[in-house]
Amino acid sequence: MNKTILLPYPFKRIGWVLFIPAALLGILMGIDGFNGFPSFLLPGAAETSQTLDRICNNAALIGTLVGALFITCSRERIEDELIGRIRLNALLAALSIHFGISVAAALLLYDLSYLNFMIFNLCLLPVLFLVIERVLLWRLGKEAAHEE
Repeated sequence: MNKTILLPYPFKRIGWVLFIPAALLGILMGIDGFNGFPSFLLPGAAETSQTLDRICNNAALIGTLVGALFITCSRERIEDELIGRIRLNALLAALSIHFGISVAAALLLYDLSYLNFMIFNLCLLPVLFLVIERVLLWRLGKEAAHEE
């Protein structure tokens, strides 16, 4: 029997605590053009320091990636073969979608647009996996509730 190495269940909560603020910071930075700390959050400060910009860039990227990793790679409360199969199907679907979007972007985007997409693309696969896995688990829970 193959044993899948997963993180303990409490890491899921830690992952959500890391993922949500980091993803929000990343979205705000993307709205502002990936120029570091979002300038519209501090309207009085015309320019922020490069150190703060670097810290924000790293916090958004690392927080999103580590948070998504903790969420997706930690056990469920009840971990069985069906959950493992759902996890594998979600990973394969996310990988397929990610490659499709990456190929389309390589064919359609150029210059600065492609660079902005590649920044977004760094976090695309784990976030896609997280979303697909959560939707599949939600549907499983809904189907199980209908059977009872």
